[in-house]
Amino acid sequence: MYHKFGYTSMDQAKMFLTTGLVMTLLQGSVVRRLPEAKIKTYAIFSLYLIVPAFVLVGLADNSQMLYAGMILFAISTAFAVTCLTTLVSRYGNDDQKGSVLGIFRSLGALARALGPVVGSI
Repeated sequence: MYHKFGYTSMDQAKMFLTTGLVMTLLQGSVVRRLPEAKIKTYAIFSLYLIVPAFVLVGLADNSQMLYAGMILFAISTAFAVTCLTTLVSRYGNDDQKGSVLGIFRSLGALARALGPVVGSI
């Protein structure tokens, strides 16, 4: 963002603040009230929504397009993280919930760490 758009540290902070606020508002108001029967549908839709978000961010040639992509990413992530965690929490017995969710979150962190490495190769 520095090289392509001339963003300063403050400009980057504003962008990440915007995406964080969008995610917080959605997770705290909309996502938590989703009907149980629709959680899987929303999770799948949110994963499809990430694709155009990445395309917008990748092709952005101005700040408006970048913000549109980042806000779309924030929307999709707000739904995906919460809905997928809810779906995974249904697996295992009561005494296994912590292990199942811990493995799920660990695999997610590993994917976020290895994804950029594999993508850059």
